Amino acid sequence: MWNTDPSTFRGRRLLVIESIFIHHPNATIILYSSTLDDQKFFAPFRQRGYRIYTFNISLQLMIDWQWYTNDRTKDFLQNWNTSGTYFYSHLSDYFRTILLYRYGGTYLDMDALILQPLPRIEFIGLDRIEIGAECTWCVKNRTGLYTAPGFMRFQSRRKILKDILENTFDREKYDPDCFGCVGPRPYTHFVNQYLDKNEDVTMILQLLEPHRLYPFMWSDAFNAFHDVHPNTSLQLSDLMKRSYSLHLFGHMTDKYSITEGSLMDLLFQRFDLGGLRPTMPTQRLSLSSCQLICSSIYIYNPRKQGRFIGRDVIYLRLNHASSQENIRWTVKIHVSNGTITLPANKLMSNLNQAEVNSLLHEISYTPLKGSLTDKVIVDVENGNIKASCSVVILIFSQWVTVLTKTMGTVDRWPMLQQLIRSVTTYYPDTRIHIANDAGERLRKADLLDFSLSDDVDGFDLRKKISVHNLAEDAGLSYCRNYMLNVTSTSFFFLIDDDFIFEEDSHLDLLLEIIYTSSHIDIVAGKIPEDIKNFQDFSGIFLRYNQTLELAYNAPVGKEDRILFDRPVKKEVCTRVDFVPNVFMGRTESVRSIGWSDYFKVGEHEDFFLRFGEANRSVYTCEYINVHHHQIAWWKKTNSTYYAKRGRIFEYFKDMLKKYKLKRLITFGHTNIDLDAD
Repeated sequence: MWNTDPSTFRGRRLLVIESIFIHHPNATIILYSSTLDDQKFFAPFRQRGYRIYTFNISLQLMIDWQWYTNDRTKDFLQNWNTSGTYFYSHLSDYFRTILLYRYGGTYLDMDALILQPLPRIEFIGLDRIEIGAECTWCVKNRTGLYTAPGFMRFQSRRKILKDILENTFDREKYDPDCFGCVGPRPYTHFVNQYLDKNEDVTMILQLLEPHRLYPFMWSDAFNAFHDVHPNTSLQLSDLMKRSYSLHLFGHMTDKYSITEGSLMDLLFQRFDLGGLRPTMPTQRLSLSSCQLICSSIYIYNPRKQGRFIGRDVIYLRLNHASSQENIRWTVKIHVSNGTITLPANKLMSNLNQAEVNSLLHEISYTPLKGSLTDKVIVDVENGNIKASCSVVILIFSQWVTVLTKTMGTVDRWPMLQQLIRSVTTYYPDTRIHIANDAGERLRKADLLDFSLSDDVDGFDLRKKISVHNLAEDAGLSYCRNYMLNVTSTSFFFLIDDDFIFEEDSHLDLLLEIIYTSSHIDIVAGKIPEDIKNFQDFSGIFLRYNQTLELAYNAPVGKEDRILFDRPVKKEVCTRVDFVPNVFMGRTESVRSIGWSDYFKVGEHEDFFLRFGEANRSVYTCEYINVHHHQIAWWKKTNSTYYAKRGRIFEYFKDMLKKYKLKRLITFGHTNIDLDAD
């Protein structure tokens, strides 16, 4: 709905429309407005085959069309004071609710960008209140969260919508001076009621977590327009993999200009069907030729079902000349090894832009069994005009092996089983090597009986997991070296047995980074739980006065303490000397250095010191997370584990002596001082 002056309908609103059609080329958009010129703004979309229509709307028309549910809501509409402070905002709330009640569908505000295809469910998004604010009306059992009706989907005639209309837009209950009393509050109230009673058994309403539709709070939205960082492209990748939408909170952000290199700038460059909106001041794209927009690398994972959607979307962008003509296109798709499945009953020729993009949206890829890489080439042609894109496909399970070491005692089985389940959930078919030095035999069957879920093929999983029962107390270093020596893939992911992968782990992004950057030997994400409870254990080595210090950076004026002095470059990830022992590594590179078998624990510093001395490179990346479900071993819940882990300080001392050092300081905390012993 748009009820303000046409001059306020800026390029950002057209970006929203383009984002819908890029991710849903078959969508039908209906925009209700009494101010916008349909021919000026939307006829160009229809000329390309997209379905977008505008209808005039007003309070009187809603009364004439009988857009009310009973006599009381009719009476309310007929007597609504249009001079109220929040009239237009409340009118929009009424409008979206009555439309969904009568017709069903998806409603979204005109400042909500689509980042990937929407789920085929009924949903409403959750958003957060400001930190420290009270919310007695929020969603039950979800502290600080409320339902935000800026983006939602319902089938028609849902009782919850009827209840909202009849209990909010009633002359005896309506408060024209309360902004939030219409919108989030009534929706949250009746969602709570629905959750308690579930009166409509035909509806399974999903409350989408804040990161799905509202990844930024309104107070943080400015950062998307202003902040420029080398890793902004990673932030966008994370959003396009985990979020369905990015809400811009236009009433707050319309005043902001867009800084070149900011997240919003990247979005404007990424979502552009060509020639449909004014040129941006930061525009760097050439519109002199038609283009097929695609990612150069596609990481195949069975979870994706071989679809080219979201971050991997392929679409045709027109230039200014072709956007004015009714050009018909022919699509040709070539794959080197695998198979491309085309949608049924879809033509490959005589297509307009919308039909081309609809076809590309529906294709799917299946790899040839056992293949590591593949290539898909897409050509779109019309006479002398041709646009092409080439996508290199990496089969994730053929490139990466997961390695984990465990003591294998029964009390640690549940953690190991959770790790296995997370691998099979997010990275199916990936090989897993487990090294056990507990002294008691760990059987694969013991893990699988607990780990298997309904959607995992047990036989295939048994072939993907290898358990290596090694000598008792062989130690972390020996176990890791052993697993590396039996790893056949080019890369591996090292992880302890009390970690799990979740949706934001993005190992596919790590693979893409290390595959395309030959100078990177180790690349890691972040561990949110450790950062919250301890610190981000990534940084550089400082050496001075027989001291080895692990720090984020060198103190000003003391840069001579930096052990490995390397030129600083602006890269997507940050170069460091060490990361936690949770990382993706280049198998041959790491194998050539290896861990020192002497260090059964406390091996971390020695390994990364030798890695740096060998001029190997280590990087850490934001927006990629692996999650730590740590058992507090220092509380001696397992005496055997505690005894072995507790030796770490003796090994620290040996490490210091090896490098002729006396002190080990970790992020300001002195771990070992040999002079004090």
